[in-house]
Amino acid sequence: MSDVTTAATDQDVAPFQHLHPLSIILRSVGTLAQNLFAILVLHFSLFDQNIFYTGLAAMALVALVVGVTALIWSRFTYQVTEREIRIRSGLLNRNSRSIPFDRIQDVSLEQKLVSRLLGLATVALETGSGGGEDGQLDALARTDAEALRDTIRDYKDGLDADAAPTEVRSTAADSPPLFAMDNRRILIAGLFNFSFVLLAILGAIAQNLDFLLPDGFFDPRNWLDALPEQETIDGFSSWARIGGAGAAILSLVAVGLVSGIVRTFVREYGFRLDKVDSGQPGFRRRRGLFTLTDMVMPIHRVQAAILQTGPVRERYGWYHLKFTSLAGDANGETDHSAAPCAMLAEIDPILEDCAIHQPSADLAFQPVHAAFWWRSTILVSLTLAAIALGAGSVLHQGFFAILLLAVPISLIHYLNWRHHQYALSDSQLFVRAGWWWRRLTIVPRRKIQTIDVSQSPLDHPLDLATLTIGIAGGSASRPVMIKAIELQQAMDLRRRLLSQNWLPALA
Repeated sequence: MSDVTTAATDQDVAPFQHLHPLSIILRSVGTLAQNLFAILVLHFSLFDQNIFYTGLAAMALVALVVGVTALIWSRFTYQVTEREIRIRSGLLNRNSRSIPFDRIQDVSLEQKLVSRLLGLATVALETGSGGGEDGQLDALARTDAEALRDTIRDYKDGLDADAAPTEVRSTAADSPPLFAMDNRRILIAGLFNFSFVLLAILGAIAQNLDFLLPDGFFDPRNWLDALPEQETIDGFSSWARIGGAGAAILSLVAVGLVSGIVRTFVREYGFRLDKVDSGQPGFRRRRGLFTLTDMVMPIHRVQAAILQTGPVRERYGWYHLKFTSLAGDANGETDHSAAPCAMLAEIDPILEDCAIHQPSADLAFQPVHAAFWWRSTILVSLTLAAIALGAGSVLHQGFFAILLLAVPISLIHYLNWRHHQYALSDSQLFVRAGWWWRRLTIVPRRKIQTIDVSQSPLDHPLDLATLTIGIAGGSASRPVMIKAIELQQAMDLRRRLLSQNWLPALA
């Protein structure tokens, strides 16, 4: 009876509220931007470039989008009680959802560029049930969003939100961060994040707007014929043409570097990682140029640490620290950046807060079987030989040059084998993988959920196996694996990982 009375009191004290009215404009603008391409198609096709009909269609679209968006906004309400958040939504099919504070694991704030200018924020709630976000309030005033996040954190810490002194929170925001990146550090990180995303965007735009381009625009022969000095080009020597090809490759490399820098700058601008001690201890990460994200990752949900680097980055001492967490973002990604471009000395304090440690200097890493590289090399070489033989015999003898690819591929497999190692300490498992994209995964033994020992048809003749380490929140596409390990060695390692003898070492 008391529970019913309390629930009724909560509902009377906390009425249902609407989202900020400006969310109607934000959603309408986003929907109209997605349908702008359709208006252009109608203008050049059905309306035969008649600006009057196009204008009428555009006004009708604006009225329809704004009207439907306003109706959806009026039917979306939420209520914050002392113990839960209730969300009501739906036009025809009404949906009422309750999210208890006890079930909420993470609360993150996100501000896109327009939302930042208007002082709005999106609140994303994650309960750990899988599939990314479990509830979203888009959009609230920034102060209301922060107050809601603090209310949830204070409840989980057993505090009264009204009694929590605001001076403490403001002082915590001004305290030195655990890790931060200025523009110079972001530039360094961008140099190592080579990307062709700019070329992909330009290609997608050209493909969708090809009806606006002249015929034969993508045919290189038309461009060659249009050059006034066509005879001069035809008279170039083979070395000059090779130099031109080299210049084209360098141009692609330059575009990749610029794309990586721009992409990194947009994502990591203003990166700041703080330690949060109120509520559930965790890490608060803020970053983003156009879209500002503000998320808190509880420390107890961290399952493993990942140190990423490369031959060049490692030479200069740069690493990328990620945490595998039970918390997932909007895209379902569970590997969260904690320090995108940091030195080992800057990473150590962050790992220390999670009771995770880097491998000691005297820890011996064990290599895997050499079949890791020569077996893959033989398979790739046979495949290339079959392709070269078929294409060279039927199409042109120049295809026999495909066999030359076996040399660099064999070298890459060999280097990957040299860098695929593992080690076991009293409380942690260390797994190294990759030569160019080097990855050191540190898994606390207490976080290991499952250990699978599997053998492929190629493993049986050599008595080898693959050890797959299962951790909560781990990536299904990139699990922690030790490949090409002897079967008996794999069984012994699994038994050691599942044993409880390491527990006293944590005391």
